Amino acid sequence: MVVNNPSAALAAEYSDKADAYQQHWSPVIGPMAMSLLDRLPLATAARIVDVGAGTGAHLEPFAARAPNATVMGVDRAVGMLRLASDRPRRLLAAMDAHALALRSAVFDVASLIFVLFHVPDPIASLVEVRRVLRAGGTVGVVTWGKDDAMPGLGIWKEELDNLGAVPDPRDPIVMQRERMDTPAKLTALLRRGGFVVEQMWTQVFESRWTIDQIVDTQLGCGLTARRIGSLSAREAGECETRARRRLAALGPEAFVYRPEILYAIARA
Repeated sequence: MVVNNPSAALAAEYSDKADAYQQHWSPVIGPMAMSLLDRLPLATAARIVDVGAGTGAHLEPFAARAPNATVMGVDRAVGMLRLASDRPRRLLAAMDAHALALRSAVFDVASLIFVLFHVPDPIASLVEVRRVLRAGGTVGVVTWGKDDAMPGLGIWKEELDNLGAVPDPRDPIVMQRERMDTPAKLTALLRRGGFVVEQMWTQVFESRWTIDQIVDTQLGCGLTARRIGSLSAREAGECETRARRRLAALGPEAFVYRPEILYAIARA
């Protein structure tokens, strides 16, 4: 089935790769959100909504920090929510971040963790999140700051290009990191969404990868997985062999991932 809507296509991709995402990528980025959760006003919150909850990695940390709150996770990718349903204290629903099927002015806290850059209209999504927050409610945002890409990605791209793999099939409208990758840019978006920014900070994380981890992530849920399907089985195998050979020739520093993560807390 061909999906022409960019948001629907991205949701279908995440649904299809939900298991690989949960195994390989969620453990990398999941801990990056804890800095936000530690600063949000959760202890007194009665209702919390995690917009773009994915596989639900943050539902339990929210519940632990807000023991008296109702915690809800929403996401357009139903395959991701299927995995989230295995977690305790779950309240889940499939929704588009542009049109939340939620009553207005009922939530104390909302979060957008590594999701705002995926929506075609980030400002419209922020306006919608503001609608479901009560007066004075809080939104927390986590997104990418300076990021030189995960280890080995350039090698995979060169090998895929050499073999004639199709370019990244995603519509650029669902990959808008550059619109919010600095404090100034993110502040401007939040203000246009009707929020008053209260806190903004960055943090650099470090993770060390192995060749097997790089290969498993790229073939499971990374950019390579999106492109390698356009190659024949022989070509795909050749691509992996070449990539592994080139990765093996790199020094240890090439396997260190140090992305800058950008955080914001704003008031409705």
